[in-house]
Amino acid sequence: MQGFKLTTKTIHVLRVDPGEDVLASVTGYVRRSGIRQAVVMGGYGTLATHSLHWVTHDRMPPENKFGKGEGGIEILAMNGLVVDSEPHIHVTLATEAGAYGGHMEPGCKAYVLCEIFMAEIDGPVLRRDRVPVDIPGMGKGSVSRLRDR
Repeated sequence: MQGFKLTTKTIHVLRVDPGEDVLASVTGYVRRSGIRQAVVMGGYGTLATHSLHWVTHDRMPPENKFGKGEGGIEILAMNGLVVDSEPHIHVTLATEAGAYGGHMEPGCKAYVLCEIFMAEIDGPVLRRDRVPVDIPGMGKGSVSRLRDR
């Protein structure tokens, strides 16, 4: 376990317009604004289509499942980090059938409304590295590890 002490610099509020890809819009905004690292504090709205991935079991190596859907989909929650100008966003979605979520992939198209708020941060410069792990009961593999430079 490792923790990082960071300071909020600027709050950004993004409006993603109908038909725009949410992840591409966030990535474009981050890069145009020169944001190197930020905390995605939240987001809400609706999607016309979604594309997510999630892990399917608790053994090494991890296995990802990808899923897509369309129709009126509510965004209940959104959070994550921007590290080295690269957004990593998780989202909770809902339809009348229930709620589900996962890691946001390209293909999440805004529908009626989509607003995201994130805090640009100062402090240690963070990065993500792939590191080998050997976890008793889970096995050997590699995972993404958040570190400071």
